[in-house]
Amino acid sequence: MNDRDISPAIVISGRFGSGKTEVAINYARALAAGRAPGAGEAESQPQPPDGVVLVDLDIVTPYFRSREAAAEMEEVGVHVVAPSVIGQHLDTPAITPQILGAVQQTSHAVVLDVGGDKQGARALGQFSHAIRRRGYVMHFVINPFRPFTGTLQGVADSIAEIEESARLRVTSLVSNPNLIAETTADQIMKGHALVESFARALELPVALVCIERRWAGKLSQEKLGQPLLILDRYFVQHWE
Repeated sequence: MNDRDISPAIVISGRFGSGKTEVAINYARALAAGRAPGAGEAESQPQPPDGVVLVDLDIVTPYFRSREAAAEMEEVGVHVVAPSVIGQHLDTPAITPQILGAVQQTSHAVVLDVGGDKQGARALGQFSHAIRRRGYVMHFVINPFRPFTGTLQGVADSIAEIEESARLRVTSLVSNPNLIAETTADQIMKGHALVESFARALELPVALVCIERRWAGKLSQEKLGQPLLILDRYFVQHWE
């Protein structure tokens, strides 16, 4: 396999409440099924022969992590690598051979789910050299209805914090406007427009717009203006 055949690492970052873990899981599933929406360089590469590995580096949020869906993911061709899969209930940012190997092994695609503050991004930073060597895209997921990312300054500060700790650059935004069960189509459209305004100010592209499956027949890629990632929810909040 030559360098042109190596799929870049796909890093999914974002603040708590952004929905980044749901995005990471659904994106990995779509990638494994050969139907990932166009998000730039990653989808222009041939699909690696050994499938998809989802690396759960979120050591920050103990309740909404991709490792909890590991068994179901295996059934659809996505192998989950995470501290608590490697060793039960261990939350350590230490470099493990399994995580480093997942990044370095280029016969499979790799998606990384990253915690959304300095501590979480620092865990990613330990692998930054290997990630840069492989090549990467780094998406920052924004739900403009959540704290810290409802304003341009909040988004800019959040990205700067993650970039400094991760020693990697955010290359694009992912728009995920929702109020969970209370979401309306109008809110999705207005929230996405706000994310697009952030993208213009930050001079970053919007790679994807995320909508729950119930909106798939009502909101189209043409209407939203960006490739769509349809989300099936894996984590339900305790108050729902």
